[in-house]
Amino acid sequence: MKSNAANVYRALLENLLDGVMVIGFDGSVKLANAAACRMFGLRPEEVVGRRFGEVFVQFEEFDEFTEMVLDAVQNQSGVERRVTSVRIGDATRSFSVTTSYLTTAREEAPMAVIAVLADITEVRELRETALRRAKIIEKQLGELQGAYRDIEARNAELSQMTKRVQTARVAATLFVVGLFLAIGVWHVRPLDFFRESAAPPALAGVEARGPETMRTLTVAPDTLRETISLRGFLAPGRVVEVVSPIESHVSAVHVRYGQRVAAGDPLVDLDADRIAADYRSAQVQHIRALEALEAFENWENGTEMTSARRGLRRAKMAFDSEERQLRRTSFLLEQGLVPASEHESALERHESRKLDFEAARRELEAAQAKGGGDARKVAELEAENARDRLREQERKLEMTKVLAPIAGVVIAAQGTNAKPLARGRPATQGELLLSIADFDRISVLTSVNEVDVGKIEAGQPAWISGPGFPGLQLEGAVTHVSSRAGGARRSNTPQFEILVALDRLDATHQAQLRAGMSAHVTIVVLDRPAALMVPITAVEQRDGGTWVRVLDRATGAVEERAVELGLTTLDSVEVVEGIETGEEIVLFR
Repeated sequence: MKSNAANVYRALLENLLDGVMVIGFDGSVKLANAAACRMFGLRPEEVVGRRFGEVFVQFEEFDEFTEMVLDAVQNQSGVERRVTSVRIGDATRSFSVTTSYLTTAREEAPMAVIAVLADITEVRELRETALRRAKIIEKQLGELQGAYRDIEARNAELSQMTKRVQTARVAATLFVVGLFLAIGVWHVRPLDFFRESAAPPALAGVEARGPETMRTLTVAPDTLRETISLRGFLAPGRVVEVVSPIESHVSAVHVRYGQRVAAGDPLVDLDADRIAADYRSAQVQHIRALEALEAFENWENGTEMTSARRGLRRAKMAFDSEERQLRRTSFLLEQGLVPASEHESALERHESRKLDFEAARRELEAAQAKGGGDARKVAELEAENARDRLREQERKLEMTKVLAPIAGVVIAAQGTNAKPLARGRPATQGELLLSIADFDRISVLTSVNEVDVGKIEAGQPAWISGPGFPGLQLEGAVTHVSSRAGGARRSNTPQFEILVALDRLDATHQAQLRAGMSAHVTIVVLDRPAALMVPITAVEQRDGGTWVRVLDRATGAVEERAVELGLTTLDSVEVVEGIETGEEIVLFR
């Protein structure tokens, strides 16, 4: 019993994760379990039975541990726990060492020192990592607070500047309104739009003066162009967001913000430990499924069928033997050579062997049925599912390497929920990691008010200039007109976002442009190269219609003709219908 108990205690010691070492007061190591030897990188035969000094004192990297054990032997002060560092090879490990004393029930004096060692290297590293991250977060928080204060100060300055600009705009608006009123008064007075019937006297006066004294104008096609000028800023032609394809942690970051990358360049590595474990499990399941399917494909020659046939043959041989023995005892019973009890025993054995034979035959039939039909189909489906799971894990393993989808410049993720990209950061599936900005094509982002947004359409040409690239006028076209107001409002007026794409630029022009530069955009909302434009002074409105006077130079006759007007400029108006190119019209003054 004592031997069995000792074996149990020794097995318990050998299976402990913590190291246990017993050092006698004579200096020899009485016991060291496998965990203790593994912690110091030693073999049991190098430790047990040898003197403690021979094993540990000669190693400089074990100084702290050696000193702690020697102090415990010398002081004999009871249980003591300390943390020590031991250098093993190229790595330094941290151990929590607890020392106590071994005594017997009859003797209170200690017989040996017991040292229990626990490896806390990973715990200390995690704690140090947490402290470092806390310092980094505290530093970043301080920087964010400083940036917030700077933004508040700049917002105050911008508010003051906005008030001054609004005052200047009001003054300029009043000046322009006064100018237009003066021009309107000047032009309305001679046209006299509200008189009911002044045409006959005026026409008579014109005819009385004769064609030589009239002021006339020959109608000719002219360019009618309307533009809208806006202010915006340069932006990349397109921005592709890079999201985490799986749920994991960031293990490595290969790029920095502002760095230019090519398509396919590595951006971020995600932790693959858990996925690798799942991949290995999927491999095991796939192998087992293939083995099961292979067994069905060769089922007739497989182990189960062979065993069932062998069992049937044995049962048949035993049955045949008992049947011969039964016939023999039956004959001997008839001759009176054997007692009836022996014949009954032979009959019972014969029936038992018959039952065994029937059971073996049913087992063979069951084994044959098991290898075909639905069972084989199930094995094929399980093998297919295992193959799909393996491919899925392979795909996820490949996804741990996040590559650049396009060539461009790396920019930080935008949005209120965006997190800084750093090693160790958790990443959920579909979470935005960073973005790639394509600067091969550059756009201008601007906005327009609700009055002018109806005039702007995709495809309209535009010219772009800016203070950051003086002397350079670029061409482009409107690519997007927002259908919904949004963003900042100017003077409480809804603003609609407009995107203008620049034509493809050469390397010289690309080097001059930077995202975020301010830009002036002139969009051509109307361009008619052959419009018929006449001075406003040649048009008269009365009787609910619009009229011009056309001179026939050959006869000297003046015809009053109704016309349909189009767009109006400061001094001219477009005639859409009523006159043709080359005709001569009369000016009122």
